[in-house]
Amino acid sequence: MKTLILVRHAKSSWNDPAQRDIDRPLNERGRSDAPMMAERLLKRELHPQRILCSPALRTVSTAEVFAKHLAIPPGLIHMERQIYLASSGHLLHLLKHQDDNIDCILLVGHNPALTDFFNDLCTSARIDNMPTCCVAELQIPIESWSNLEFSMAEMIDLDYPKRHKAT
Repeated sequence: MKTLILVRHAKSSWNDPAQRDIDRPLNERGRSDAPMMAERLLKRELHPQRILCSPALRTVSTAEVFAKHLAIPPGLIHMERQIYLASSGHLLHLLKHQDDNIDCILLVGHNPALTDFFNDLCTSARIDNMPTCCVAELQIPIESWSNLEFSMAEMIDLDYPKRHKAT
């Protein structure tokens, strides 16, 4: 059994219209949501053995916060260029080439790819949009990442910052 945790990057800043998209940092809300969501994940007692993330500043910053709170050494964060402008198929291809000794991977990326990937992988749920800093835990009944295919995963949990806030 493999576990995949999908994390959409925390909220990012649009303050500088001249700034390249890949260089956008987290904004104040993103800097507060990321540790909160990492703590919620920690309470679920999940232990990712690798973090895959886009090289965009906002995804790297999000991945670093999760790594710190989950006690994952920084050396286990792998920046993967293909995640930045990925399609669902690109994400599937990336995961199919992961080390089989790794049972739990946390992937930090962007929309619309993460929402599409979630919907392509899941048999038990569908979502319209992964909000910023959303965390989706998926279980996949495989022993080897190379056997990963669409429609194989079961959603175990879906959490996002505003889920527990009073309306």
